Amino acid sequence: MWVLGIETSTYAGSVALIEDERVVGEVFINLGPSHSEKLLPIIEWLLREVGLNKEDVEGIAVSVGPGSFTSVRVGVATAKGLAFSLGVPVVGVSSLEVLALNFPFAPFVICSIIDARKGEVFMALFRSLNGSLERISEDTLVRPEQLISIIREKTVFVGDGTLSYRELLKDSLGELALFSTPSLNFPRASNCALIGIERLKKGQKDDVFSLAPKYLRKSDAEILKEKRGEIQ
Repeated sequence: MWVLGIETSTYAGSVALIEDERVVGEVFINLGPSHSEKLLPIIEWLLREVGLNKEDVEGIAVSVGPGSFTSVRVGVATAKGLAFSLGVPVVGVSSLEVLALNFPFAPFVICSIIDARKGEVFMALFRSLNGSLERISEDTLVRPEQLISIIREKTVFVGDGTLSYRELLKDSLGELALFSTPSLNFPRASNCALIGIERLKKGQKDDVFSLAPKYLRKSDAEILKEKRGEIQ
């Protein structure tokens, strides 16, 4: 089964193609301000490079966040558009789960953290189980101090949130805090596709029309509208 993975929750976006559990190709991109213009051409380029047409894709897995508002929205919209036009199933995957799969055999708790700005992080806890992931907590938005308060055992921290809060975590948790190498701090489209294909094989899929990004926080535009409403 050929599955296309799309990951755009951070500035280091990626797309990947897998055949069953074999990663055939993966491309990383700096999404930047023109992410909406870059994504589809890169998907088309990757398909050509591995000798496939769009019509060969049998399923799509897309990271639905949490993460960057704009980037996640573009990734989800692209996945939905392709799924609808090709008539193939689509499945949404948490970007925090995608991150955690960078450590499929970790002997410790895995804490995925994505910098949410404004002094907060998106986080979720997982445990490795024979190469798969067992979710311990739901995706949530917290302040780093709140995150620190729930850590009770050795934990591997992974994600760009470690770039902002590594020293705080290290100073507060001491030997309980372990950190990934920088190259593993970004979610990969191949992981997204691998998680997605397992769900698709079980008959699990999302409705192409109702699939939506998981933001966990209102956008600045929404907050501004609410403030204007209060003033009015």
